[in-house]
Amino acid sequence: MNTIPRSAGIGLLVYAVGTTAGFIGAGGPGGDYESAIVTGYVNPSHYATSLGFWYLSALSALGLLAFGQGLRRLEGATGDTAWALSIAATTTSVVGAFVGGGLVVAMAEGGTAVQHGIPLSVVYTVSEIGNLLSLCGPAFFVGVLAIVLGARALLPRWLSVFSLLAGLCGILLPFYFVIPVYLLWAVTFGVWLVAKAPRPLTTATAPLEDSLV
Repeated sequence: MNTIPRSAGIGLLVYAVGTTAGFIGAGGPGGDYESAIVTGYVNPSHYATSLGFWYLSALSALGLLAFGQGLRRLEGATGDTAWALSIAATTTSVVGAFVGGGLVVAMAEGGTAVQHGIPLSVVYTVSEIGNLLSLCGPAFFVGVLAIVLGARALLPRWLSVFSLLAGLCGILLPFYFVIPVYLLWAVTFGVWLVAKAPRPLTTATAPLEDSLV
């Protein structure tokens, strides 16, 4: 039997809310290309705000370390897998935030030579890469983890099914229409962990004779 600490749920909530707020607030161009949006992003008036939101995104991603550390108490390979996937998700998200924020810093420090010298298509491309790394990259790993939890952890039936569905949505997050389902699961699962902790949460393991059939 393993007790999942409340900090695991809090960490997941911090990640879900903070990185989403940072992503939206930073306003990095992505999706369908629109020159007006990219032109506005190059405008120096938004640099400080954008960089602040990218830092919020990076710091919030660290919540996944608390999430993974808590799930590490699960029995067997599930706990180790949760910890490894959480580290990968955190690392990817922080790197993405610094790619997006680094673009802002480069334009701010480079002055007009950079602001007007880089083609808008290049600004868009670097920004989109940062967006994918900061938001979709970690969702890929957390999505895999959600599937593992849905299949292996002794969760309520509804939460197991939800975890499997949300895990698939996390893996497919670059198709942005699945974002609401993934984020809803992250918030729901985080709140559930906070509300239920401390409590027993064990990994479902098949009997030896069944696993060999």
